Amino acid sequence: MPKLIIDDILAPKRPRRFPAPPLRNERGGSRHEREPRFRENIKIPSSGKRPYKIFLIAGLAFIFLLFSLSIFFVGATVTIYPKQKTVSLNKTLLASKSGSTPLRFETIEMSSTERVESQATGLKEIKKKAQGTIIVYNSYNSKAQKLIKNTRFETNDGKIYRIDGSIVVPGITVSNGKTIPGSVETIVYADEPGEEYNIGRTDFTIPGFKGDPKYQKFYARSKTDMQGGMIGSIYSVSDEDAESAKALLKKRLNETLLKDARKNTPPEFILYNNGTFFDFDDIKTVGKEGEKKVTIEETGKIYALIFNREALAKYIAQTSIQNFDGSAVTSPTLDGLTFGIKDKELIDYQNISNISVTFSGTTTIVWSFDQKALLGDLLGKTKKSFQPILAKYLGIDKAELVITPFWAHSFPDKPERITFKTVVK
Repeated sequence: MPKLIIDDILAPKRPRRFPAPPLRNERGGSRHEREPRFRENIKIPSSGKRPYKIFLIAGLAFIFLLFSLSIFFVGATVTIYPKQKTVSLNKTLLASKSGSTPLRFETIEMSSTERVESQATGLKEIKKKAQGTIIVYNSYNSKAQKLIKNTRFETNDGKIYRIDGSIVVPGITVSNGKTIPGSVETIVYADEPGEEYNIGRTDFTIPGFKGDPKYQKFYARSKTDMQGGMIGSIYSVSDEDAESAKALLKKRLNETLLKDARKNTPPEFILYNNGTFFDFDDIKTVGKEGEKKVTIEETGKIYALIFNREALAKYIAQTSIQNFDGSAVTSPTLDGLTFGIKDKELIDYQNISNISVTFSGTTTIVWSFDQKALLGDLLGKTKKSFQPILAKYLGIDKAELVITPFWAHSFPDKPERITFKTVVK
């Protein structure tokens, strides 16, 4: 047996441990001595995904809220392209005031007076009779009564005024059991010149009926004062100045009368410049004794033909478009047509009945549609219903639809949220 040597047995070496120095806090004490024991029980939350889930839910809720609110604010815009056709015209058409032809016209009659002052060139002796307007009444019977030229009308104080042409006074009528005298307006002139015939409004009798029952039943009343009567010398102007003033006054009257006629033309009618006639009275010179200035005045009248826009557009379509279906149409470009009256200088414009008129140029005929009815048909309907509904309106060529918000699938159910836009070339 081998001899055991103790030096061959070595004990395993253990690592040496040295106690770590205690941590010191700011006050110099050890951390173990100063920090409270309950910190050992504090739990730090783990870094999980819970906050992201909260944000996701909140975002979805916000989107849902927006979607819900948008339902109450749905809007629609409908852009409509109506059927339309451009036609070229060079036509002569027969028009009538009574409606005896397919093309009918109405008339506007207006009058105006213009004045201008001129320097007097000399004195002129004048004798002028006063004049004014009266209303003659017939309460005698239902038959019309003719009064001849120069029939006298007498005031209570014996002044005599006469008519310068014959008139007819209508007979009495009965309305709702009430008897209404016939009446007519006329101008009367003083029997003599002079200022004493310038009087205010009054009543008149007809001396020619004295001794006849008609004397009590025919009478007259002033509508205006009697004015203009005088005898004396007034300043006047030369013939040359009078002619210059006349030309100026006519120019002013043409402009004023045409402007007034247009102003009084209803919006559904059209008035063409060449559809007018003008009539001018003789110029009057008005001067006062002792004054070296004279007022020259002239009165003019306009007779204007006007046409209903829709009726004119439809008649143009009927005479210019092959196989026109007779639908209601308009034409926004009628004002651009050239209009004329055939043999205008030969027409008695105060008694117009039938005339031949000419139209030339290019205009666009646009088919009409009932926008109010279309609006009612679209309220609350789905997008898919749009084209089938549109097909019922023959005056519409095509239409475009935009509904907001983009995810809405139906029209609003309130009329004010649907907007129409009509596009005409």
